[in-house]
This record gives sequence, structure tokens and C-alpha cells, in this order.
Amino acid sequence: MRIAMPRGDIYYIEFTVIDEEPDKIMDIDFQEIFFTVKKKYSDQNFIIQKKLSTGGISKIDTGTYRIKINPEDTNNLPICKSNESYEFDIELIHENIIKSTVCGQFILTREVTWASNEG
Repeated sequence: MRIAMPRGDIYYIEFTVIDEEPDKIMDIDFQEIFFTVKKKYSDQNFIIQKKLSTGGISKIDTGTYRIKINPEDTNNLPICKSNESYEFDIELIHENIIKSTVCGQFILTREVTWASNEG
């Protein structure tokens, strides 16, 4: 999966949790969901992390969730140059079982309209 967004903007990422066997939407109350972004997957420290428990991730429908990226999450991060990206994953925890649902590239693009242009 590839997520590309302008640096310093508000951005929403929606995802639906699907059970692989019957290929249907899962209606589970997760203990926790993490959305974590790192420069490289092997880095110890993350640069962005959103959690269900802290409100960075919210349930919007049966099995469907929304991650909110705020301007302050990306304001001070370098824009990705050609062939560069950060890495992310979404991890679900239910009954103390951890499952990553998706991994991918997180790309920050240039801002065109700056806050100073919005006057």
C-alpha cells in the first residue's frame, strides 16, 4: 500500500478490517490499533504513531477505522525525494494477539498552498 500526502496538511486514512477466510468485514472491538511510521522499518524510534486508545484512530463504522494525520505530525519532516519514502504499518491487537494488517510506503510531497497563502 502507498500513502502520499502533502507535508503539513490534515490527511485521513480509512481502512476496513476484512476476515480472510469468509472475506467479510470483521466486527471486533480491538484492544488497540497502532499506525506507525518510521524512516526505515528496522529503526527503533518512530516518527509518527497514532493509536486507537488516544484518539488518533477512530472507529467510523463496523470494521472501518479512520487515522487522522495532523499538520504538526509532518510539518518538520523532510519531503520525500524521488524514490524515497518512509515506511508504515497498521497493527491490530485483539485478545492479546498482535496482527499486522498492512505495511507500505508513506510519502510526503511538497506543499503548494502554505498557511501564509491562506489570507
